Amino acid sequence: MSTRRRPAAPISSSSGMTEDTKKILGFIRSKQGIGATKYEITAGTSIQQALVTKATTSLKKSKLIKEVSNKGGKHFLAMEFEPCKELQGGHWYVDGALDVSMIEGLKEFCVKRIEQLKNEVVTLDVIYLCFKKDTLTREQIKEILDNLVLDNVIMAVKSNGSSEHSALRIGEVCYKLIGKKSGGGEARDGAFASIPCGACPHIGLCTPDGAISPTTCVYYQKWLDF
Repeated sequence: MSTRRRPAAPISSSSGMTEDTKKILGFIRSKQGIGATKYEITAGTSIQQALVTKATTSLKKSKLIKEVSNKGGKHFLAMEFEPCKELQGGHWYVDGALDVSMIEGLKEFCVKRIEQLKNEVVTLDVIYLCFKKDTLTREQIKEILDNLVLDNVIMAVKSNGSSEHSALRIGEVCYKLIGKKSGGGEARDGAFASIPCGACPHIGLCTPDGAISPTTCVYYQKWLDF
């Protein structure tokens, strides 16, 4: 989570605030760059939503907090903090919207590289080396591979050290295209394992009314439809 602060600026005095308003301001400041929605403020402070609405309106007028909007809703941040990467959507978002074309292009690239490699199974490190330096991080490429697993294009298996996995450490996760023989690997299957939440790197930030939520998640809705 980002803790990057803006250059110091005069902050209005908290004198004259009600105790509820002070509590709400303190809660918002504690969330730093991720901020908080009205739902989160209400739940975190046990203050009625009507009072939360009144307090946030007052705090915005006093320039103690600001409002940041994205597809997941409105977040309130203390003025001294900049929105963190997760709130802005991260690497896969542009102006708060999921960059579907970029993601699909990267997925296609990964599939082609797996097809071109002679080995039936490949590891994350092998795919990582197929990308130009500083293009994507190892973690971002894993997100793409996890997405392909959710799409049932490839499968993730654990090496048992024999046959096609002889060059891999026992237990190391590797990937193969669906339709190829799985060999002696232990496939990750089952309904629970297929839920996109299990592979989501932002699961800790997912809340019903947050910037990241089940209602705005493309992959969760796709899983429900399936």
